[in-house]
Amino acid sequence: MNHKVSKSVANVNSYSEMESDTIQKNGASLKSHTSRGNKTQLMLKLIVIIGIMVMAGGCKSSQNDGYNGSQKKPTTEAQRQAANRGVKLQKEECEEMAVAQSANLRDAGNGISDREAFATNLALLDARSKLAQQLEVLVNGLTRNFNQQHELGTTELTSVAKAGQIQQAYFEQFLTNTRQICKNTYVKEDGKYNVYVCVEMDVNAQKAMHKKLTDDKMLQVDYQEYQFMQDLQKAKEDYRQKQLDQ
Repeated sequence: MNHKVSKSVANVNSYSEMESDTIQKNGASLKSHTSRGNKTQLMLKLIVIIGIMVMAGGCKSSQNDGYNGSQKKPTTEAQRQAANRGVKLQKEECEEMAVAQSANLRDAGNGISDREAFATNLALLDARSKLAQQLEVLVNGLTRNFNQQHELGTTELTSVAKAGQIQQAYFEQFLTNTRQICKNTYVKEDGKYNVYVCVEMDVNAQKAMHKKLTDDKMLQVDYQEYQFMQDLQKAKEDYRQKQLDQ
């Protein structure tokens, strides 16, 4: 009897050990499946992330080609030509005023400084220097043409020599008769003032310049005032057109 009980107990213990082994094996199998599942999910996440990065790179490349939702790629030949030319640069308001049609002589200047007053002075100096240069070009051209037309090569000063006497610095004496007709002040990102101005010499100041030229014994400009003013206007218009074409 005791022998049978011991055998039964042994059988039960053996079964328990087998069941335990089975549970352990199943647990290991479950862990293995869980590990493989986690790896699969990780791989899927990596694939999704890589896909997003590729799409973002494509969008960035599309934006970097210079076109976005509001600016589409050119599809016609005219659009392609316009794209190749680029965006037309616009002149600042004072610069536009300097080349606008007018009986007065005008030029624009620009100055940048930490102080607005100093930037304004720099802009005025720049504008008046350019106006003096413009006067040099115009008057020298007029004098040369006038002397050639009237065959005044036997005068004390030849047309070339006369023109050579009238340098840009000579016209600075007339710049006191100029006035500022435009001023715009901008503040740059670095805090500096960026000032644009336009100055002009009116008709009366131009006539005063003619008188000074005719009274100058060295220059001996023989222009009559009316003819001088007429030719000056034409020369000014030619000069203005060249400025616009640049």
